[in-house]
Amino acid sequence: MTSKRIAFVELSHIFTNQIKLPYSTGCIWSYCKTDKEITDSYSFDVHDWIYVLDENLDINKTAKQLSKCDVVGISYFVWNTHVSDKLAKQIRYINPKCVIIYGGLGIPKYGRCEKFLKDRPYIDVIVHNEGEIVFKNVLKALHRKEDLRNVKGITTPFFSTPLDDRVKDISSMPSPYLDGSFDDLLAIKNHSYEWESLVELERGCPYTCTFCEVGDRHWTKIFKQDYNKLVREIDWVSDKKIEYLHLIDNNFGMYKEQKVISDLLIDKYKLTGYPNALNITWAKHKKPFLFDIAEDLWKVGLNKSVTIALQSMNSSTLKAIERANENTNLREVLANLKWRGMPAYIETILGLPEESLDSFKEGIYRLIDDINYHNYIGIYVMVALPNTPFGDPEYLKKYNVQIKQTSPAFFHHENPPDQLLEEVNNVVVGSNSMTFDDYLEATGWKWFMISLHFLGWLRILALELKNNHNISMREFYNGLFEWFINNDQTLLYREYTITMRMLKKVFNREIPWGRKVSDVSNIYWEYEEATAIHIAKEKNRFYGEIEDYLKEEYGFNYSITTNQYNKMKDPYEVYNGDLEKWARECMWWGRRAERFFV
Repeated sequence: MTSKRIAFVELSHIFTNQIKLPYSTGCIWSYCKTDKEITDSYSFDVHDWIYVLDENLDINKTAKQLSKCDVVGISYFVWNTHVSDKLAKQIRYINPKCVIIYGGLGIPKYGRCEKFLKDRPYIDVIVHNEGEIVFKNVLKALHRKEDLRNVKGITTPFFSTPLDDRVKDISSMPSPYLDGSFDDLLAIKNHSYEWESLVELERGCPYTCTFCEVGDRHWTKIFKQDYNKLVREIDWVSDKKIEYLHLIDNNFGMYKEQKVISDLLIDKYKLTGYPNALNITWAKHKKPFLFDIAEDLWKVGLNKSVTIALQSMNSSTLKAIERANENTNLREVLANLKWRGMPAYIETILGLPEESLDSFKEGIYRLIDDINYHNYIGIYVMVALPNTPFGDPEYLKKYNVQIKQTSPAFFHHENPPDQLLEEVNNVVVGSNSMTFDDYLEATGWKWFMISLHFLGWLRILALELKNNHNISMREFYNGLFEWFINNDQTLLYREYTITMRMLKKVFNREIPWGRKVSDVSNIYWEYEEATAIHIAKEKNRFYGEIEDYLKEEYGFNYSITTNQYNKMKDPYEVYNGDLEKWARECMWWGRRAERFFV
C-alpha cells in the first residue's frame, strides 16, 4: 500500500544570517513517528519541511511542491500569517484533495474561529493548544477514514470538538534533536545561514498577563522537562556547534534547581565553545538564587544582563493587565544587581490600558530621577495578539482600545522581502486613557529619551546637573525637549521631524518600521539607533547645541567636549570611524545594557 505523504510549514525569517530550527513542527513529527500505524501509513521527506521566510521563497513553486502531499501541517504565527495563507490557498487550488491543517499561536483562541475559517475556506482542520497528540490523532483518523468528530481539540468549518487534556509529562515526548529529525535537516547543504536552537525547559506560566499567549488560565499549571533529557539535548546543540540557544522557559530562574542547567551550559561552553549565546526570559519575581544563576552565566559571557519585565510604573495599568503585584521589589532587585556589578535591562510597553501620556512619562522619570536607574530601558509598542485576553473583543471594548495595522518591525534587517511586508501587526495606538495624538506625542518623547539618555549621549551630563546643580532630570529633559522643538536649525529638531514623519507613515502602512542610514549601512535601524548614529557623525555640532541650551536656560558656560566630559564625545567605543560596526556592537539587542552599564 502506498503511504500518504506529509509536509510541514513553519516559516521564520532570517536575522543576521541566522534562522531558528523548526522546533514546533519537529516536536509534532517526532511524536507522530512513535506510532507504528502512522509510520506505516505516512511518509515525510525532509525536503518537504519549509522553514525559511526570505526573498527566495517562491509561493507558486513551493505550493506546487507541497501540493504533491496528502497532508500539509502549517505552524501559524503572527510573523508568517499572510504568506502561510497564500501558500495554503495555492496548495488547495492545485490539489483540492490535500488536507490542510493549521496550528500555532497565530490562530484564534478556541471558540473564536468561525470568522477565521470563513475567511480561509482552504483550511480543513485547526489544531488547538499542544499539537503533538492532537495532530497524531487527526492523522490516524484520516488514515482510518473515521469521523473527525471523535478527535479532541480541533475545529473544522463544520464543527468543534472539546479540548484535549494537557500533556502532563513533557519528558515523555520525543525530541527532534535526539531522534535524528534535525540531523536530517542539518545535512541539507543548500544554504549559507547559521542555525539557532530551542530547548524546552518547561511548559506553562503561573502568571496571567493579558497581553501574553502563554499565561492564559489554561496554561498556569507548569510542567517541567526531565533533566537527563535536557542534558542530552544540550549535548546535541553543543556537538553540532550551534552558537545560539533559546531557552524555552517563561520564567527561568524561578526554581533553585535550575542552577544545574546553568552549570551544564557553562561547562559545555568552556569545553566546546557551544552554545556561546543564550536567549533567556528571566522569572518575574527575582528570588536570591536567580541572581546567582544570572551572575554565573554573566561572568562567562553567556548572559548580557538581567531583564526586568516592568511593563509600567502605573498601578492602574498593572491592575488592568493583571500584573498588579509584580513591581513591589524593584529597588531591592536593582540594588542586588548593582552590588554584583551586573547590568539590568528594564522592559516597558507603550499603549497599555489606563496609561496616559503624563503617567507614561512620569513612570520613566520615576525610574531615572527617583530610583536612580540609568541602564537601558526598552520601550516597546503594544501589539494585540489574537490568542490573548488582550485580543478578546470584550477586553478591547472595555478599555476602548484603538488599533492600527502596520507592517511587522524588521529592525536590524536589510530589505525585507515583499511577503514579509504584507504581514500585519495590530498595534495599540490608543485607549480609554490615551488618544492617538497623545500616543504620537509619547512616541516622540520615547525617541527623545532613548536616543539621549539610554543610549548614553547626555546621561553623564544629566547626572552631573542633578548631583552638582540640583537640576532634576525631569526639568532638564522637559526643558531641552521644548527648546529644540522650537529651534528648527538644530540637529535634534531635524532628527525629531524625520522620525515623526516616518512614524506617521508607518501607521498609515505606507512604509515599514525602521530607518536606514544610507551612508552607514543598508540596515533598518530603530529610530533611536538611527539618531544615535547621526549624533556620532555630528557630535561636535550636537554638543555645541547642548552647550547653547545650557547657557540660554541656566546661564552655564559649559564646555562638554573638554575636561571631565571628554568621554562624552564617545559614550561608547568608536571603531576607527566604522559606524556600522560601532552601532552593531553597542546597540543591538542584548548588548545595550552591558555597554551602557553605570
